[in-house]
Amino acid sequence: MNMYYAEGDQQVGPVGKAEFQSLIRAKKLNARTLVWQPGMESWQELGIFIRSQKDKGGQATSPAVPVKQSLCSECGLRFAEDEMIHFQESWVCAGCKPLFIQKIKEGVPVVGAMNYAGFWIRFGALAIDGFILWIANFLLFVPLGILIPTSEDNPIVFLSFMPLLIIAQYAIPAVYDTWFVGKYGATPGKMACNLKVVVEDGSRVTYLRAMGRHFAKWLSSMILAIGFIMAAFDDQKRTLHDRICETRVVTK
Repeated sequence: MNMYYAEGDQQVGPVGKAEFQSLIRAKKLNARTLVWQPGMESWQELGIFIRSQKDKGGQATSPAVPVKQSLCSECGLRFAEDEMIHFQESWVCAGCKPLFIQKIKEGVPVVGAMNYAGFWIRFGALAIDGFILWIANFLLFVPLGILIPTSEDNPIVFLSFMPLLIIAQYAIPAVYDTWFVGKYGATPGKMACNLKVVVEDGSRVTYLRAMGRHFAKWLSSMILAIGFIMAAFDDQKRTLHDRICETRVVTK
């Protein structure tokens, strides 16, 4: 198989199969690199070319059950998971496997692997968020305390405001957590500590999951904060609310 590929405005080739695969492993070629070989009508992106070759190979056989695929963390191309190896959060194709294993042996950081945040850095982020919420409550409730009549002056007006004040005390932290985690993946406290909340596969947390995670913290608090302390002993540094909502807190 003689292949040609585009490098900027230049055409490079022909290259043999072994050399072509080594270029992919070295990340000199990626899924968007234009490639061509004799017999093709036009140049194609490498990712499309590989998929078309697999489709041609499967035409002679009966239709197969759809196979789950993942991106190789080394070369960036998509392969069937049963043809890959799985390490932590990374999927690696057979061609990149030797280089990947060598990286692990040498202690090189693995692309896609999560670096879970430890207990104390998470505690620091929680303390920063607590201080920010304390300021927000102070700015809101102190003026209200001055403006709202006391129970001695006008007990009916005072009692009518009490449910609103109680709701606000619970609503402010809920909105704070849900909005920041849903939009940015982290609260200001976590941002300050370079932390981020993600789901199991490393993708972003939805607003709904962020809200559920906030209320799951109540359960972590209600059992003498044991739900928070669990992060110090869990292999992935998960708290109880992380386990309930299938989230992880990682360093950026």
